[in-house]
Amino acid sequence: MSFKTAPNWLQGLLGVAIVSAVTLYANISVAQITPDNTLPNNSNVRLEGNTSIIEGGTIRGDNLFHSFGEFSVLNGSTALFNNSLDIQNILTRVTGKSISNIDGLIRANGKANLFLLNPNGIIFGKNASLNIGGSFVATTANAIGFGNLGFFSASNPEAPSPLLTVNPNALLFNQIAAAPIQNSSTAPAESTPGGEDAFGLRVPDGRSLLLVGGDINIDGGGLYAFSGRVELGGLRSAGTVGLNGDGNNSRLSFPNSVERSDVFLSNGAQVNVVADNGGSIAVNARNLEMTAESALFAGIDSGLGSDNSQAGNISVHATGAINLNNSQIFNYVQPEARGQGGDVNISASTLRLEGGAQIGTSTFGTGKGGSLTVDAQDVQIIGTSADSQFRSALLAEALPNSTGDAGDITLRTNTLLVRDGAEVSASIAGAGKGGNLSVDAQNVQLIGTSANGQFPSGLFAATTPNSTGDAGDITLRTNTLLVRDAAVVSANTFGKGKGGSLTVDAQDVQIIGRSADGQFGSALFANAQRNLTGDAGNLTVKTNTLLVRDGSQVGTATFGAGKGGSLTVDAQDVQIIGRSPDGRFPSALFASADRNSTGDAGDITLRTNTLLVQDGAVVLTSTFGPGKGGSLTVDAQDVQLIGTSADGQVSSGLFASGQPNSTGNAGDITLRTNILLVQDGAAVTVQSRGTGTAGNMTLNARSIRLNNNASLSATTRSPKFDPNIEQARIKINSNDLIISRNSNIITDATGANVIGGNINIDADVLAGFENSDITANSTDFRGGNVKINTKGIYGLQFQDIASPNTSDITATGATRELSGNVRITTPDIDPTRGLVELPINLVDASRQISNACTPGTRQFQNTFVATGRGGLPMSPTEPLQDSSTVSAWVKLRPKLENLVNTTPVPKSTAVSTTTIAATIPIVEASGWVIDRNGNIKLVAQVPQLNPHSPWQTPASCPVSQGGVKHGKISAAKASN
Repeated sequence: MSFKTAPNWLQGLLGVAIVSAVTLYANISVAQITPDNTLPNNSNVRLEGNTSIIEGGTIRGDNLFHSFGEFSVLNGSTALFNNSLDIQNILTRVTGKSISNIDGLIRANGKANLFLLNPNGIIFGKNASLNIGGSFVATTANAIGFGNLGFFSASNPEAPSPLLTVNPNALLFNQIAAAPIQNSSTAPAESTPGGEDAFGLRVPDGRSLLLVGGDINIDGGGLYAFSGRVELGGLRSAGTVGLNGDGNNSRLSFPNSVERSDVFLSNGAQVNVVADNGGSIAVNARNLEMTAESALFAGIDSGLGSDNSQAGNISVHATGAINLNNSQIFNYVQPEARGQGGDVNISASTLRLEGGAQIGTSTFGTGKGGSLTVDAQDVQIIGTSADSQFRSALLAEALPNSTGDAGDITLRTNTLLVRDGAEVSASIAGAGKGGNLSVDAQNVQLIGTSANGQFPSGLFAATTPNSTGDAGDITLRTNTLLVRDAAVVSANTFGKGKGGSLTVDAQDVQIIGRSADGQFGSALFANAQRNLTGDAGNLTVKTNTLLVRDGSQVGTATFGAGKGGSLTVDAQDVQIIGRSPDGRFPSALFASADRNSTGDAGDITLRTNTLLVQDGAVVLTSTFGPGKGGSLTVDAQDVQLIGTSADGQVSSGLFASGQPNSTGNAGDITLRTNILLVQDGAAVTVQSRGTGTAGNMTLNARSIRLNNNASLSATTRSPKFDPNIEQARIKINSNDLIISRNSNIITDATGANVIGGNINIDADVLAGFENSDITANSTDFRGGNVKINTKGIYGLQFQDIASPNTSDITATGATRELSGNVRITTPDIDPTRGLVELPINLVDASRQISNACTPGTRQFQNTFVATGRGGLPMSPTEPLQDSSTVSAWVKLRPKLENLVNTTPVPKSTAVSTTTIAATIPIVEASGWVIDRNGNIKLVAQVPQLNPHSPWQTPASCPVSQGGVKHGKISAAKASN
């Protein structure tokens, strides 16, 4: 980013860096190296031409100590440490007040490590260079520590203790704000191991180059430590930085409790440790900014390495922000290289990539690429380079001609924003396997495309053309996922390998809209692309709410010989709404075998509490080729399918389809729900518009409503017939099925020798109104069969030919002889028939009671008395005395003729008949019996149970035979 567009905090940091640099340059005195006479054996400097030869100094074991009041090397000059070859560490301090300006060459003998300590600051100019045999440490700390043995201090220049014979292990910062270090060196350096030109400061291969101060500013300069280690960082206040290792391969450890300084790389600055093995980079900062094609590179160089080679890692840890603009952090295995790539580990409060900036790992060779791990509170990946050639990205790639696997990407953040053509991608272009992409976040937003519309923003795990390896998987866990304006989450294969699976686990998922030109839609995809043999992966969405609208899509597909993946949605609420603004593309859940493909499509399984499909949106399984279409299964509490596209041409709904020119069989639809509402032109359809068979539709619902041109249809043009397999069948099980206002249930067939599908309806109540029909017709061959089991059918009637004025049931064929069967079955007992109207004038009970039962007669020698509430009255002529029940009088129908049912019935049903028995006199109970279950029953005549001791001869009281005998409703088959 430019200074003008930088955030406020960054402007402040840049300002500090610039002011510090100006101050440093202003304090440079005439270049010189001046001993300060603070050592027991002082340093000596003698000048030979442009070379300052540094000798003397104090030796402690393998350590050589030098102390100077000033230390600078002008352009064209050389500072030569003329040490003996047995010296391991040369420790140089500056005790004066001037910064060290190094714009010439620093040399040392042998393999000694060189430490330059100046608390005032250090600047490496454009011509600065190193020619030493060991590692190099430049620091603006106040002192170098040796454990508990003592210090070598620049701010308190005491003589070094005789105990300082071990390797230094700490850098001590005592000042309030440590001075900065700047490197602008572009001096030619020895070429890289792979033969590339190098520039700037370089240490021998396998050694360390450490810059540790206040702010670190690499302005166009280079730092090289092939197969070694480069480390940048510092502190903004007092603290201690650990110095680990033997000096030859040193590394730093920073305290967590002390605020760190900032690191800047600009104007093509480069840190490079690429070699045949090893090589690592570490940046520890408060904020890191990289601009204008600056880079951190690690890995294995071209033609180098072995099967046992292992590149080092790049680790960037920032307590604040990491900002990259048109810059790179990459760990790679180059073409024809062998060995394993290293990892890239990023941690920060905020990570922002823009202007084509990229962080990643890759392999061009036989080894496996490293993995990329990002831990941040906020991650923003935005846009492309100015020429739109490079996308801002997080990447893990196996590139063309590689045989190694790509690494994984693991991204942990609170918020992730990918927009304007940026990407997070794990891909494979060779023979190896693609890496997996895993995102754990609180909020994920993927928005838009690149400015030229060529690149959608998104998350990707893909195989590229000509690749043979399998793609990796995408696992996305978040509270909220927003994919908008043609952004994409995609697990695709464009090669021979299998596509990866895509799993989304979220509280809320919204897939919305298309690109500005309408060509690309927002999407979740798992596809196998054209001319390929690999199978597509599966797509799984687990969420509380899923919203797909304005022409966006969620689906799986195969465009080649491989099988399409399956789509599974588990949600509390699913809404699929509308179409693209131009009406061309529906909002959709889909699983398809597309044009030119030969593989089968995957299935869709949708489990949700509520499903809404509206305004031309669809849930669709389909085949366009010889492959089989997938099946669609919906389990829901409430399903609403409403409306059509704005032009009325396309229905909202659920579809399992064989598309025109397809030869594969279409899939089935199975729907289980409490309530199904289909209205305003919406539809549930299984169909074949090609030569394959149509699927079947099975609906199980407590209540089904079809209203206003709604339809359930199973249609076919296929003449294929297998007596063991039904096609284009609709089977409905429901408590109540009501169709109204030109709605239809259809299994019609068109074309030569095509049989109409069957309709099986099992509903307690079936009703049809306002020209709503049930049809199983065939225009050219035999009609299908309609079987209806119901307790009540209203408004619908069987017809040979449907009428536009009535609600009809038809199964017509090309001729009357080819008509199908219509069979309507109602229960054995019809509660609307056989009701008897009691006469208004009640029968005189006294005339209907046998004289033998009259109280007081000779026969009445025994008594039965029941008293209390609900008991019998003392006299048969008295009413019952039960006061606990209050019942309303039933108004009787005035005419007995109402018993007869005169409603016309279809010729396919047999009407039940009803007969009425004659009135029989009522007989008073005279005893009781105990049945086999131990129940007491009152009877008119007690059976003789003991013929040997007859106490009483019971009266002959006939039992009433009154009642209704019902006829059985039987089903009749309509004539063909």
